[in-house]
Amino acid sequence: LFIDADIGIVNPTRLIEEFIDTRYDLTFYDRFCSWEVAMGSYIVKNTHFSRNFLLNFANFETHLPDSFHGSDNGAIHAYLLETLLPESRREAHVCYSIWHQSTSFDDLFLYEACIRSILGSQRNFEKVRIVRKGTGWVRDIWITDSRWSPERDFMLHGMKESDRSSFPDGLFSRMR
Repeated sequence: LFIDADIGIVNPTRLIEEFIDTRYDLTFYDRFCSWEVAMGSYIVKNTHFSRNFLLNFANFETHLPDSFHGSDNGAIHAYLLETLLPESRREAHVCYSIWHQSTSFDDLFLYEACIRSILGSQRNFEKVRIVRKGTGWVRDIWITDSRWSPERDFMLHGMKESDRSSFPDGLFSRMR
């Protein structure tokens, strides 16, 4: 399991095993708020395929355009298309044009939606799967104003120290 530093477990009654499907070497999830395949967390089975996939994805940084490219979040969409549906490269010309001219999150999200339209509704590939919105193991914390559901949530993304509320020193010692 890979997780970004700003992801934390909020519900210890859920287990990561609930989200593992041993038929797949790599499992990604859809972010709830966009067409984006999340890169903040993914599940990896230690196989030749997944090691090569991740190594080649790391080297894919040389293909990032000189634009607002979205780093790994933008790159994974092009890489998934190139790896899983290489016959669709020609179709992706419009998407890549958007990505190369991108100047904002709006452009980036348009590019990601364009790539996802080419991938279609397919979520399960031979060795890779993308878990549907609202069914993954991580959810963005801001969507529900830092509240979480004991029935659905397991981990939350966006738990940054800079966003944490603090109490004045001694507040609780005075409340006896």
